[in-house]
Amino acid sequence: MWILIALPLTLVLLALVNCYLQKDLILSKNNLRDKFAAFMPKKTIYLLFLLGVFMAGIAVFGAQYRYFSDYIKAAKLTVLILLLAPVAYIDLKSRIIPDKVLLVALFLRIVFYLLEIFVGSTEITEILVSDLKGVLLGSGVFMLGALIAKDSIGIGDIKMYGIIGLFVSYSGTSASMILSLLMCSFVSIILLAFKKKDRKDTLPLAPFSLAGTFIAILIGSC
Repeated sequence: MWILIALPLTLVLLALVNCYLQKDLILSKNNLRDKFAAFMPKKTIYLLFLLGVFMAGIAVFGAQYRYFSDYIKAAKLTVLILLLAPVAYIDLKSRIIPDKVLLVALFLRIVFYLLEIFVGSTEITEILVSDLKGVLLGSGVFMLGALIAKDSIGIGDIKMYGIIGLFVSYSGTSASMILSLLMCSFVSIILLAFKKKDRKDTLPLAPFSLAGTFIAILIGSC
């Protein structure tokens, strides 16, 4: 059953995500016991975040396997969602897209390319062409947006959508972008209506990109 792969994969990735987000606190401790205590999350909001990420990982793997019966694709997209989670978390708190996470994502995508070459059921040329289109669409649109509206879109957002394009291909990138921008626009309107933001303020893109990509995967657009 797919759950026998999805569960350990998601748990391992979640533990690594937690280590990355808590690394400063963990490294500040001197002994192993204190490091382990620092690893265990204590804040309720952070615990809920990790729980949500775990559930999202399981949901993504299950949905993709149900649609395509492809363990490699299901694992690939689960990895993407679990890696976008810390990106969204950091962007929301600090307005920074961490390059280290994007580099890890790029490395893991290369690993999945190797799996797709040797044991995948789809022609690798077809995958590469679609992924390249996804990269050009995602990075290209946001690069154009950055040129038109200065200071609204950062280079990190452009690189992030390039990585998303590599994982979800052209159709997935299209769906992810549309959903992300719709949600971002909706939240912006709400915040403007309640005077929590003014028109010059911008919102962090990564949380909406995570949500948009997650929904796109769930509905089978990737």
